[in-house]
Amino acid sequence: MPLLSSVTPRSDNDLPKFVSQLQAGLLRCDATRASVLVAISGGADSVALLRGLLQLREPLSLTLRAAHLNHQLRGPDADADAAWVSALCQRHEIPCDVGVASIRDLAEQTRRGLEETARDARYEFLRATATQHGCDVVAVAHTADDQAETVLHHILRGTGLTGLRGMEWSRSLGDSTRLIRPMLSIWRTEVERFLADLGQDFRQDATNQDVSLTRNRLRHDLLPRLEQDFNPRVREHLCQLAEQAADCEEATRIAADTLLDAALLDHSELVMRLRRDVLTQIARPLAREFFVRLWQRVEWSRQAMTFTHWDRLVDFAQSDQPAAIDLPGPISVRRRANMLVLQRGL
Repeated sequence: MPLLSSVTPRSDNDLPKFVSQLQAGLLRCDATRASVLVAISGGADSVALLRGLLQLREPLSLTLRAAHLNHQLRGPDADADAAWVSALCQRHEIPCDVGVASIRDLAEQTRRGLEETARDARYEFLRATATQHGCDVVAVAHTADDQAETVLHHILRGTGLTGLRGMEWSRSLGDSTRLIRPMLSIWRTEVERFLADLGQDFRQDATNQDVSLTRNRLRHDLLPRLEQDFNPRVREHLCQLAEQAADCEEATRIAADTLLDAALLDHSELVMRLRRDVLTQIARPLAREFFVRLWQRVEWSRQAMTFTHWDRLVDFAQSDQPAAIDLPGPISVRRRANMLVLQRGL
């Protein structure tokens, strides 16, 4: 007789709508019987995530811990957020790690923007905290609204299939820890309704209203105008586009990996040899993905490779001229009989 699982998801009829959707998201992320580190800022989304996980802790066999990073960007307000989060977690008997990072100093040292620096510092803090306590997953509270904003931002900035996919439901955070986004199908209106029903307050971050920041302009200006003037369901359609792009990317990745197994003759840290005949008849999008996956497999940096570079490499692989090309890296590519030889410089 097979062993029965210790996880018994609760019936949707027994749960508030938000918690039912959160449970579905956790199942999609394969995050049951897990030790979960909950990233909590004190804002509505992350507070709802924590309160929802508390209701699912027993049926899904979850162990919960929280983490909050004080970015020191908002003076006393940031300190008050950290104290408020600590008190909330203490009330619900959830262990909470509070970290501090001087984001302005880090941004000056690395010559990067505050948003990028804060995001990287936050994820590194979450990764290190999860590793320290042996947590399987880090749960963050990105919603369907966040996904729609992300996809639109990528479109406006210029993107391909990967950017259209938006944020992933689950990805590696390093070591053996996964980052999960179990609220990606939940709209912010449902978050607010859930908190109101609980009588649960939350912190307000004044910088979320600062329209000098690109994401805030998308949220408070562009998306409302698109809804009013073009399509009231634009956010929903952007999220559907993300799902479709993710499906297409996954299918392309699997096909590219199959071709890569057939084409890669041998490789070292500096040199790769490929069967050229495998590449000559395949469609350009698949050929581009083939080379992206190749770079990933041998751990060559893709940072300086643009769409134009990948396209140029596909042209070279599928034609007879010129005899060689150079790519960022530096990487030289040349033909030898029915092979492509790629060599990375030191």
